[in-house]
Amino acid sequence: MTELAVVLARANIGKGQMECALAELEAEGAVMSRDHFCADPHLDGVDLRIVALVENREGADAHMSAIHKIDDAWNKWLGEYLANHRCG
Repeated sequence: MTELAVVLARANIGKGQMECALAELEAEGAVMSRDHFCADPHLDGVDLRIVALVENREGADAHMSAIHKIDDAWNKWLGEYLANHRCG
């Protein structure tokens, strides 16, 4: 979400508009978001939510697929972040 907010800000779309649109899409079942946490103090206050499209919204498989996409994106991002970030 942080990366999306930066891109949208360049198009003069504010965080409030983004949050409203996200809430609408979640209510429709079109997307799923999950919040994440990282104890690194440099990430304090950073929005670590990841959003995935819920494709073929019929049945539990669509939601599980979105969860897997979110988990894969989080694991990839966290792995890259930890591999390149040095606190100290």
